[in-house]
Amino acid sequence: MITHPVLRLLAVGCLACAPFAASVADETAAPRSLFADRRAHAPGDVFTVLISEVASMSTNAQTRLNKGESASANLLQRDGEMQLANVGIDTKFAGGGQMERSGTLLARLSVRIDAVDPNGNFLVSGEQMIVINNENQRILVSGVVRPDDIAADNTIPSWRVAGTNIQLLGRGILTRKASPGPLTWLLSLFGE
Repeated sequence: MITHPVLRLLAVGCLACAPFAASVADETAAPRSLFADRRAHAPGDVFTVLISEVASMSTNAQTRLNKGESASANLLQRDGEMQLANVGIDTKFAGGGQMERSGTLLARLSVRIDAVDPNGNFLVSGEQMIVINNENQRILVSGVVRPDDIAADNTIPSWRVAGTNIQLLGRGILTRKASPGPLTWLLSLFGE
């Protein structure tokens, strides 16, 4: 029995609020303790992926081709005299190209548990649309998450998501300006 008056008042207040809290909560959901694990654990639950990806790529190609052929023949002229004829072909080609690309993606994206696989891992996906100055940026994330990797604050770093598929898609004037023009695109078809 609670003897201290302040503690007794708190206990009565909590008991009085309990029916109201139960009516607000989903009737199918089991009551959760204040000390229960609040991490995502079932399909439909949401948690946050902390995306921190750095990608860098560099490619260099050089081609050199030298080919030479020659032929000589003795030709018999109409007057019976032999004449030496030489033919030579020389081909040279040199070409090359270099491409460098790097990018950094830092974001926080909420994902939803779509399903739980037979091993108990979560199949997750999420999408976020950001519009800044008429520039649309869409971030898509999907992958497989081990329940143990989700932190107590319901977050997980992107490098802990297995089979991660992270896409950053943009549409707007900056995206158009950063893309090759139609002439460059057409000429690249002949270079592949």
